[in-house]
Amino acid sequence: MRRGPPTPGAKTSSGAMETDGDLLRRLSERETLALEVLYARYASYVMGISLRMLASREEAEEVVQDVFWQLWKAELAYDPTRGRFSTWLFSVARFRCLDRLRSRERALPRASLHELEATAAPDDQEAETCLVERQKEVRAVLTSLPGDQRTAIELAFFHGLTHGEIAERTGEALGTVKSRIRRGLIRLRDALPHLEIGRGGES
Repeated sequence: MRRGPPTPGAKTSSGAMETDGDLLRRLSERETLALEVLYARYASYVMGISLRMLASREEAEEVVQDVFWQLWKAELAYDPTRGRFSTWLFSVARFRCLDRLRSRERALPRASLHELEATAAPDDQEAETCLVERQKEVRAVLTSLPGDQRTAIELAFFHGLTHGEIAERTGEALGTVKSRIRRGLIRLRDALPHLEIGRGGES
């Protein structure tokens, strides 16, 4: 396996419907597809946490790569008795980010994962878990959207691109991208009225 997890958009048809526990068992047997599915399932959330904490896309991407690479190498050990895998994974990501923030202030010592878990706010962990559940709902409804709308919304919501960046990547006019996102969001709001779905990306 190459250095670093698969890139977003990798094909993960086999195993996509398996539970985290099933995938982790397969991962312990060195099945690369299990890592690819976990990456597709959670990388965008880890990226969001890292971007919020570090305010640097480059560093956030490095954190994502580091977390999933160490998961593959079994350097990170998940204990199911301590909570959900998603909550644990987000705690690991926060630890990596805090470690980088501390390294910027060279006088401060490196944090340990134990220290982070001891100080992590339960409400914050619950919020991250809630985010996962909500985005799973959104992803399920996204499959019913026309392909162009789905692509635009995924790039905005799950990859953090602005409208201008989406237009550049897809080769579409900026106005077309905005229109597709707007129409797609309207359909999402209609299908998921209990969720607060806002605009994805900036113009």
